[in-house]
Amino acid sequence: MVLDLTQVDMAAIGATTPAAGVVGIGSAITRSVRTTVNVGGNVNTNTNNPNIVPNDTPAPAPMLTVPTTSNTVASPFDSPEPTPAVFISQAYGGISMSMTASSINTVISMLGFSVFGDTPLVVRMSHFNASLSSFKRLRGSKGQKAETSLSGRNPQIPEQQPTGPHFFSDAQNNDFRNAQITNVAGNLNIIKADSGLSLDTKKITADMIASATPAVPIVFKGREELVEQGVNILCQQALRFLAILGAEGMGKTSLALHIMDSDLVQNKFGERCYFIPCELFEDAESLVQGLIHVMGLTMQENQSKQKVLFNYLQSAHGDLLIVFDNFETPWNHGDSRIGVKNLLEKIAKYGKVSLIVTMRGPDGPGDIAWERLGDQTGIPTLLPVPAKEAFKAFAGNKLQSSDDSESQIDSLLYQLEYVPLAIRLSAQHVKRVPLKTLIRMWEKDKTSILAEQTEPGRLTSVSFSIDLSIQIFRIEGRTLELLSTLSFLPDGIPLWVEHLDQMFPGEGLSVNVSTLLESSLIYDQNEGLKMLAPVREHVHLKYPIGQVDVDLLEMFYGLFLKNLPRNKMEAQPGLEPHINNIEKIYKAQISSGHSKTSSISAVKKIGEFSRFYSVSMGLIDLILEKDKNIQKDDEVDLKLMTAFRLRWMGNFHNAEAQVMSVRDCIVEEGNISQSKANILGRCFDMLQYIYYAQAQYEKAINMSLQAQKYFKQSKNLWAQANSMSWLGNIYYMQAKYKEASEMISEAQQLFQQIGNELGVAECLLRLGDIYRMQGRNDDAIQMISDALKQFQTFGNQVRAADCLWSLGELYRIQKKYDEATEMIMKGQKQFEEIGSKEGVAWCLRTLGTIYMNQTQYNDAIGMFSNARMQYQNIGRIVDVAWCYQYLGRTYRLQGQYEKAKEAFTEALELLKEFPGEKYKIGWTLLGFGHLFLDVKDFVEARRKYEEARDIFDSHGQLEKEVDECSEALAKLDEAIKQ
Repeated sequence: MVLDLTQVDMAAIGATTPAAGVVGIGSAITRSVRTTVNVGGNVNTNTNNPNIVPNDTPAPAPMLTVPTTSNTVASPFDSPEPTPAVFISQAYGGISMSMTASSINTVISMLGFSVFGDTPLVVRMSHFNASLSSFKRLRGSKGQKAETSLSGRNPQIPEQQPTGPHFFSDAQNNDFRNAQITNVAGNLNIIKADSGLSLDTKKITADMIASATPAVPIVFKGREELVEQGVNILCQQALRFLAILGAEGMGKTSLALHIMDSDLVQNKFGERCYFIPCELFEDAESLVQGLIHVMGLTMQENQSKQKVLFNYLQSAHGDLLIVFDNFETPWNHGDSRIGVKNLLEKIAKYGKVSLIVTMRGPDGPGDIAWERLGDQTGIPTLLPVPAKEAFKAFAGNKLQSSDDSESQIDSLLYQLEYVPLAIRLSAQHVKRVPLKTLIRMWEKDKTSILAEQTEPGRLTSVSFSIDLSIQIFRIEGRTLELLSTLSFLPDGIPLWVEHLDQMFPGEGLSVNVSTLLESSLIYDQNEGLKMLAPVREHVHLKYPIGQVDVDLLEMFYGLFLKNLPRNKMEAQPGLEPHINNIEKIYKAQISSGHSKTSSISAVKKIGEFSRFYSVSMGLIDLILEKDKNIQKDDEVDLKLMTAFRLRWMGNFHNAEAQVMSVRDCIVEEGNISQSKANILGRCFDMLQYIYYAQAQYEKAINMSLQAQKYFKQSKNLWAQANSMSWLGNIYYMQAKYKEASEMISEAQQLFQQIGNELGVAECLLRLGDIYRMQGRNDDAIQMISDALKQFQTFGNQVRAADCLWSLGELYRIQKKYDEATEMIMKGQKQFEEIGSKEGVAWCLRTLGTIYMNQTQYNDAIGMFSNARMQYQNIGRIVDVAWCYQYLGRTYRLQGQYEKAKEAFTEALELLKEFPGEKYKIGWTLLGFGHLFLDVKDFVEARRKYEEARDIFDSHGQLEKEVDECSEALAKLDEAIKQ
């Protein structure tokens, strides 16, 4: 039997004509037959996530109503014993009928949904079966969720299976029991009755409301100030309206319950506190019915519900508190907003009524003067410490404590961005799996761990809660694509007003942004659009960005990098808010081979900023791995860039191996070409830096001389001058000031010859440091100040910070401690901004010396210890030893001789591996001698003084230090005589 439905009155069901090729209902006329076909062409049978299928077609008004006993008539297809758990509300020939589970197949067998464009609708069982089969494939095996790819296809993302012109297949395998079938916003939805989304509000009882009202949470950390603030608003201020706003999973309900449960609120309102779980209600009428239930009001026959409610509010003898929890449900349901707004504002006019509303979004509902908790975006995430306390409380005694567990918890909570619901749901897994396993689960499966092993709901599944926001706020089409783009960007969209149109072209984007902000799926922070990690991970998984949009993002950032200011100090603050986005985009494009711009140019640009060395290194590794057609010159550049960054981070062994891999490819025989000579020069120059950083000065000198030879051959004058200036720096570190001064002056002349002002400034800085060591302090200050101005002009933040440190040292020597501290603190800040651990350690060590000179010994010890750890982390062993020397001196001045002895001994033990460090070895021995003199161990004091004198004397240019030792020996002799 075939039922011809070509005479369907589409106006009666509020339909719109679908685009060509979209499955839907065509142009039909006459009889008013209502069906559950989706006008937009989408069907959702996901019982866990109702009403969330994206649809670019504007949604029509809801087509079906929830049946009640008063508006349903038995269908001729019903079985003798109908099962009331399943309903399809359908006006058939003017008759509204209720269909049971047993009769669904009978109706299905008569209904087909194959329509293209304006083709008449003919319903057939075969079409229905084929459609369901396609849907099952889309959903995946074992009930996995479907994934939809938007605006193009990303090769990293499985494409959606085409559903064709059908909706269901294999109908005999589908169990519709205990479900309600409704059509909301144009989508067919089979929704579990316990989902809280499609309940028959006319049948809601007081017991149902009580069951949906949660208890006051036992674990509640880090919200004490917000509770106190909320209580004050309700009890002490004239304002009576409190809005608790924010994203899903932020604990808005928990906060409202704790405020309501506080002693002050209970004393003021007593039993007149009413909690309304608004997820049960969809309009003003149902809200009124809910209020009547919770207030226990009596209804007379044919009496107005609103009149009963308002009479009660008018005649109330004491203050009342009404809490509307999850108010976004009725506020955003269909066309109910006007009625809900009117109801809420009428209630607010009663002077004895105070209101709390919790809802997703940045603003409270209606024209009510709400007092908001939290910040501009609503309730903030937890701070790290209370978040950790909450995690441990939820995990209970199953959490095994270990040396690594604290840092593991810290890492996981950081990745979850301290979202309360995510913390609770993740912690509960610890009751079943070890913490390490949980972290691996998060890294692999992301938001799938943020759910309880029950039927998903807004409080048991982060993903369900996010999908609920997408449904409630009708996020679809271009708005959904914008959401997917934001989920792809770790940094969101910084300065979105300026950049959004370029990153995500389209019309009416401000409206899309407004919708997403209202849903709290995104938030506005420092003029940028961002997403919390759980939201970002879920949206990216379920609604992955399309390749077209990734291409647009890459083109935007290619131009963005190209147009950065040449002055690096000006450019870095503008680049920093985007760096994670740039890394994510270029990694995706390089990995997939879809890059539309020059990835190498982008990497080189990023590599100019030392703060982002780790980013550029990761991208370089990916290019070298994936790009099989890379040009030889580009390959050499990238490998030497990697070597320099490895050296910067103290990874000397791998840095050297990277350089050797380049050098070994060039045979040094006969007259090599100019280009090969330049590559060899760069290799030896890089080895010079590597050995210099390890205080292997003789090796570094040899590499520098080799580099200069090849640079001369390649006629690269800049590289030759730069290598010469670094050779002068090596001599400086060896306290060979004469050779250092000569080499740096020669390099300065060559820089001047080629007109390189930055190179000239580099030489000024190094000459100033030599003058400082020679006691020519005023000349040094003038020279380094001139260099600082040059570096600031060019935006060279690294060298500008070096100048600040040198000036700080000079002022310290002159005992101008305030000026010294100011310079060192400025330098430290710049070193931190550029990510230079070595520079930060320099500043810490100098601050320690300043404190020691002012007898602030405890502060000095703290600085030296911190500097020592920094040096240890980057492999600067000589500097570690020098910090021990300073610690020994400070402990000695405090009279803590045993600690001083340990520190001096450790310093000398480390310096044994660096016999060329005569200056540092000599001064450590001299300080050790002073310690033995203090404790009157004259024999050991003499031994240390003499060893120090011999070390200084063997150097050849440390005459002042030799004299220092001679004076110490003379004082020793006097002490012995006494």
